[in-house]
Amino acid sequence: MSDLKLTAAQQIAAIDCAAESMALRSGAGCGKTFVLAKRYSQLLTNSEPDSSPLRRLVALTFTDKAAIEMSQRVGKMLAEQARQTSGPMRTQLRRWIDELPEARISTIHSFCASLLRAHAVEAGLDPSFAVSADDLLTSKLREDACDSAMLQAAEAN
Repeated sequence: MSDLKLTAAQQIAAIDCAAESMALRSGAGCGKTFVLAKRYSQLLTNSEPDSSPLRRLVALTFTDKAAIEMSQRVGKMLAEQARQTSGPMRTQLRRWIDELPEARISTIHSFCASLLRAHAVEAGLDPSFAVSADDLLTSKLREDACDSAMLQAAEAN
């Protein structure tokens, strides 16, 4: 997908309108990850000097595979830009490449879990909570929570 070329209209709509939020929806292999990586890279390079954009930007995907792929693509795009430039910008690009593992490029559920952990006390949660991938366990926990809520409601009346 690295040889993906966008038309001028696609470029403007998907990448160059950096001041606007966007959601991409299309089938597998249509270039969503490429567009997000390109957009993310441009937001970084267009950011104010010393503004710590990696702490302010968030890129969300649905799958772990897409999040990893996007992070890798952003790294490659930044490395290509670093090869084509010099001076302070090149230094900044290399710094971002080094800091990229700390960037908030993740799945929606992973991002939400990190927010809940960061604010666990305010949310009334155990900070060491885990997300269950076990459908049977999840179903049982949901059933128990519903039963408990109904009992509390009945006792309150």
